[in-house]
Amino acid sequence: MDEPFRLILLPGVGADGRLFEPQREAFPHLRVPDWLPPEPKESLPHYAARMAEVIAPLSEGDGPVVLGGVSFGGMVAYEAARRLRPAVVVQIASCRSRRAVRSLLRATRPVAPAMLPGTLRVAKMLSPLALELLTNLKTRQRNSFVAMFKEADPAFMKWALTTILHWEPSPPPGVPVRQIHGRRDLLIPVSKVEADAVVPGGGHLINMTHPAEVNAFIRKALDGQAAP
Repeated sequence: MDEPFRLILLPGVGADGRLFEPQREAFPHLRVPDWLPPEPKESLPHYAARMAEVIAPLSEGDGPVVLGGVSFGGMVAYEAARRLRPAVVVQIASCRSRRAVRSLLRATRPVAPAMLPGTLRVAKMLSPLALELLTNLKTRQRNSFVAMFKEADPAFMKWALTTILHWEPSPPPGVPVRQIHGRRDLLIPVSKVEADAVVPGGGHLINMTHPAEVNAFIRKALDGQAAP
């Protein structure tokens, strides 16, 4: 059955379209555009403006557009919405300012460009352990995410993590922004965000661990029912 709206979602750092398999089951016409290669020292708002050009053709057609993303993808969606003007932005385990990112990560900002390559190599080796600490993924989900993380472009990951730490957000996009977050998110603490819905026991990958709640939230966000 055709959806009465178009859903476009952006994945987080170290992930790709496979991240949204739980959403694709509920929304068969989901679109997940590929990331553009970043330009040297490109800011997040500038990158989002270029991504908006990629997303725009996917937005064409009848019916409203829901634009969203997980983590970094939600940040890009927030910035790109100023140009795309979707019916609603849905941020999943994401935020609207770098200040919401865990203090430990923000503290690395001055040395991030130098330390991130080594950090990413270690993170890739320890990714199964890290996932055990951060999420409650089932075995199949965990294996899928580990595969995405290991296959991810280290240069893109380094740029994305660095640009988050230096993100100066644009003014609000002028469209509704709805946010769902996990109570136990260790990367972006729920106390630092403006969540409209909180998933008890949810970590950073709630779209995978709690798909029923996230998918219902997406539908409610379009209907205006997800507003506080």
